[in-house]
Amino acid sequence: MMVVFVNFADSLVRLDDETKRLIDNVNCVVSSYITSGVHLPYETILESVQEGVTERIAKMPPWDDAFLVEELSYRARIFVVSNFSQKVIKDFLIRNNLDAFVDGVISSGDVMRLKPSREFFEMASKKANVPSQAITLVSSNPFDVLMAKSLRMRAFWLNRRGSTFPFPAGLQPDSVVSSLRVVAEITAEKKVDSRMGDSALRCT
Repeated sequence: MMVVFVNFADSLVRLDDETKRLIDNVNCVVSSYITSGVHLPYETILESVQEGVTERIAKMPPWDDAFLVEELSYRARIFVVSNFSQKVIKDFLIRNNLDAFVDGVISSGDVMRLKPSREFFEMASKKANVPSQAITLVSSNPFDVLMAKSLRMRAFWLNRRGSTFPFPAGLQPDSVVSSLRVVAEITAEKKVDSRMGDSALRCT
């Protein structure tokens, strides 16, 4: 069965524009920690920039297409990968009735390595009990995609906001998609018909 890693921030949870800019800035700080080999809990870094932001993100709504995690779960084992804590992610999944379709949550706090470091993804693949080459990553973070491609994963860049990123040759995403619906269609090689079935979860 296929294994899919789905990023949390702005892939499942819908960040407002201000919070998205904050997360992007914090990710630059995270990159410096990864380069120096230092590990700090992600939420400690985040809260040092803006107090209360973690709690605010935890209460933000999902993207409209987040329900398609159920569609993906019919043909793949789904793992949410994130620098956020298990509690933040699991509370979000339960609140939005997505927890039943997710096989596991892999947080940087579990493996003591920040995402998107090579060590994080290598340890995450061990937790999922599959080689990295057998994993499909879906992430709105282009730096996740870069590392995934360097580890020979299949990678979808979930570019919801029409951003640009200078992916180098050999490390480009397999597909640039604007929604999880496109991921569901590509992986199923069928169209997902939102008019059919309970929760719009049937293929035609």
